[in-house]
Amino acid sequence: MRKKLLISFTLLLLAVCVTDSFGQKRRYGYSKSRNKKYSNYSGGRTSYRGVGKTNYWTVGASINVLNYYGDLSPEVKRFSTNYGETKFGFGITGSRMVYPGIFLRAGYNFGTIEGDDFNNGDESSGDASKYGRYLRNLHFKNNIHELSVGFEADMIPNNGGVRGRFPINPYMFVGVAVIAHNPKAKAPDFDQAGNAIAEAGEWVDLRDLGTEGQNIDSIGADPYGKFAFVIPVGLGVKVKLHHNFDLNFEIGFRKTFTDYLDDVSGGYVDLATFGDDNLARAMSERGAEATHVLSGATRSLNPGDTGTTGPYTHGSGYDPRSDHSRGGPGQDDFYITTQIRLVYIFDQKGATRGKFR
Repeated sequence: MRKKLLISFTLLLLAVCVTDSFGQKRRYGYSKSRNKKYSNYSGGRTSYRGVGKTNYWTVGASINVLNYYGDLSPEVKRFSTNYGETKFGFGITGSRMVYPGIFLRAGYNFGTIEGDDFNNGDESSGDASKYGRYLRNLHFKNNIHELSVGFEADMIPNNGGVRGRFPINPYMFVGVAVIAHNPKAKAPDFDQAGNAIAEAGEWVDLRDLGTEGQNIDSIGADPYGKFAFVIPVGLGVKVKLHHNFDLNFEIGFRKTFTDYLDDVSGGYVDLATFGDDNLARAMSERGAEATHVLSGATRSLNPGDTGTTGPYTHGSGYDPRSDHSRGGPGQDDFYITTQIRLVYIFDQKGATRGKFR
């Protein structure tokens, strides 16, 4: 009897030990090799486990594409752009998680926007806007330097730190930015009166010329600034590639407070007021040019539509809202930046563990 009780007690103790052993293995994932590593561990970091840092830093580099929306867009409607005029740029971004799923971020982006009436107009169109753009014959390019700061919010908040990130997580962002810009255009060989232009074939700064009379005292128009305030807002999605790397795809709308990203906003001025400034006069109104200065293509002008309004050589009707306007001052220009960004996430490689005997 005593022998049977001893055997039963031994089996019960063995069962409890085995059960506890399997429980610890499931809980901590220990393995033979890992136990060996722990036995040789002398302090510091052992493995990439745990939740990682909860308030972590990131840095990213992006390839950008920019699209322009303004007076030289193909159509009058607000969201009209020519995707054939899409230009590449680049950017760098840094951020820090300040609350689970909320990041404070800052960045610098560079890119070019451009527009061209020759491409966006239509000489044979019955649409006054399309035909008018062809007759107006303006073009520009503008290098945009953008500094921004703002907040980024994950749509799936993450409380698990760096290593608890979701594989795919959409996000939104909003902030404030300042841009430095300077629209340029290529000078023709001659002005409207046939005077040779010394800068022919060169890209010249349009702001300095005051093409809408900003440098003429009698006009009373103020020059527009080289800097402008911008509100960036947009959406994106983060894709987890690795412990320390994400790939972000982002589309950002840039609300500006200037109508001069393209140097076009108000009306034409009397060409005689430019005096002996042949370059400013030539860049102000280009409807009479027989050749498209960027491509060298011949422009098919309709004599019945040129020279119809006093000193001007453009045709009327290029803007259905006003016979003599150069642009539409009622709406500011804006641009959209689309980015693919590779993001590196700073995190410690393992949790610090004490040494035990």
